[in-house]
Amino acid sequence: MVTDVLPLRAIGLQCLLLLVSIATEAVVLFRLLKTADNKQISPKQSIQYAASIDLLSTVLGWFTIFSFFNLTTGLPSGWTRDLETALLNFLFFNQFSNQSLSFLIVGGFLTFFASFVVKQVGLWGLRWFLHPDFPQIVKDNDLDKDKASLEGIRDLRKNPRDESQRNDIAAVLFANAWSYSAILAILLILTL
Repeated sequence: MVTDVLPLRAIGLQCLLLLVSIATEAVVLFRLLKTADNKQISPKQSIQYAASIDLLSTVLGWFTIFSFFNLTTGLPSGWTRDLETALLNFLFFNQFSNQSLSFLIVGGFLTFFASFVVKQVGLWGLRWFLHPDFPQIVKDNDLDKDKASLEGIRDLRKNPRDESQRNDIAAVLFANAWSYSAILAILLILTL
């Protein structure tokens, strides 16, 4: 059954928050990400990476919310009524009570870490798909037998893939933190 309600305010707010998130994360990714040859990425690449991983995170987030509402239809109504009411009031009417504030705080922490994981996996996938020259995983059977010595272990520690992964993780974590801070500031301004 199709409803006649179109939440234009929620759609507009989501678009605003997505634009702020993409702009904020693009700046952080531009400053922290490196290419395969250890050069800084271009501003265009940083915007493309930020837009792609933010859209992926947003789509999966909304899919999770709709799946949650679909799952709760099979449960007794008293179990999730408070959580559903708090979520709907916040999403569609930008209202929350003191009781629902705890749900929103826990939900904010959960979405921060879930979106960080989604964005990190999305960035790795984009880099693997778009840049095949980026350092790949070193397999054990590809190593020569004589590299199993101490020198081989030192070479594995200096693997450029490990360095780029650490840089990617730090870049995505900082970008996610800055974008969540900007989003939180906007939401606080809207609730005042």
